[in-house]
Amino acid sequence: MRTLLPPTPRAPVLAPGEIHVWPVPLGRVPLDAADAVLSPAERARAERIRRPVGRRRYRAAHLALRTLLAGYLGVAPDLPRFVRRCPEPEVCGDCGGGRPVLAAGPWPHLEFSLSHSGSAALVGVVRAPGTVGVDVERIRDAFDWSRLPLVGAQDRVSGFRTWTAIEAVGKAAGTGLRDPVSIGPPARGPRRARRSGDSSDWYVHEVDCPDGYVGSVATHTVDTVVRSFPWPPSGCGPGCEMG
Repeated sequence: MRTLLPPTPRAPVLAPGEIHVWPVPLGRVPLDAADAVLSPAERARAERIRRPVGRRRYRAAHLALRTLLAGYLGVAPDLPRFVRRCPEPEVCGDCGGGRPVLAAGPWPHLEFSLSHSGSAALVGVVRAPGTVGVDVERIRDAFDWSRLPLVGAQDRVSGFRTWTAIEAVGKAAGTGLRDPVSIGPPARGPRRARRSGDSSDWYVHEVDCPDGYVGSVATHTVDTVVRSFPWPPSGCGPGCEMG
């Protein structure tokens, strides 16, 4: 018997030139419908995570991603399919690696990015051909950033902010940390960033996250508007509010 899925939430209007970001407290994502929504590959990957808390958080992050994409696409959350996009198929021969993207289907073409750390996740969504990369990190009590040349000597919180900016640019580019990223100093607007071997600029915005976490969203366009929305999305139903 098919599990009844929660209603698809109403997504806010995603205008051209906008990125929508969703900070998600993973403890507020109900997992009742997870097995009916997540793909076989997602369920298998979750089962390979040894610690139960890690499995729950992985399932919650990917269920939140599917719930949000369902609202933007106007479909049930179990329908979207994902493929890997190699950033340089001419080099690797389309190896099947790279970041996940929406497979072609009867829905608008969106780009998205997902990150999770500890009990928080961050989701970014933009209309194609826009680019987006997000990263969220739990702020640890002791961390010597001087050991990482990409960050350098910074205080604890500033170091984590810079690190999320670096990770977000790598995710937006689809190359991860393969190419070193340099981040400009904090500014009133987005921070400018450069990737090694790439003459174009990237732009990084800070994102408000749950207490004890910092996050960043990166894009290729300087005038992109970043809008943040709280979880749960409107119309997700009372079961999405777990407290």
